[in-house]
Amino acid sequence: MADHDLLIEQLGRSIEPVKRPFQPGWRALSWVALALPCGVIAGVILNRTLTDWSQPGAWWALVQLLLTFIAGALAVRNAFLLSIAGRNALGWKWFTPLAALWLAGTFSNLHLHRVLPVSTAVEGPNCYLFMVTVSVPMAFIVIAYLRRTRTLFPARSLAAAGAGVACMALTLLALCHPTHISLADLMLHIAAFSTIVLATIALGYKWVSLP
Repeated sequence: MADHDLLIEQLGRSIEPVKRPFQPGWRALSWVALALPCGVIAGVILNRTLTDWSQPGAWWALVQLLLTFIAGALAVRNAFLLSIAGRNALGWKWFTPLAALWLAGTFSNLHLHRVLPVSTAVEGPNCYLFMVTVSVPMAFIVIAYLRRTRTLFPARSLAAAGAGVACMALTLLALCHPTHISLADLMLHIAAFSTIVLATIALGYKWVSLP
């Protein structure tokens, strides 16, 4: 088309208004507000017993719950930050203290478990099944959030998002799990965490990548 002004006018008529997305922090908070209730609903079908906070080790379990919640929210925020060109995501210096405190609580819990009677074993569906189940709606919601803006770094964004979802799954697990854990519990938690991250990347890569 030789008449550039006419082309611009035609394109201008066909373009719809663009609704600006929220800032990454607000997007992360809105995701938490939407995703956590969906995770709770998904977990209800597994019929687990709520945590008895009078058990030994309840203090460390509560600290770990708060740490996983904070880490999950920050990881999801990182996923949204990575979808914006020129924005720097939070580095390892933010997550190292959270991970160190979580590991300290885990090792303390493992030591406590060795002195508890065997009758306090975990009841109901195993931890792996619970974490994967509650993560399903949360993962689909975060993928939908990322799809709206797409991302220059789909693998990194989805890995961060998957880590956030896995942390939130751990947070929900803490609400229906004995306050003490065994080595088998820890292995199930790590296996579920890895599964959630890999599944989020695999399911969302096509949807959040730029054309």
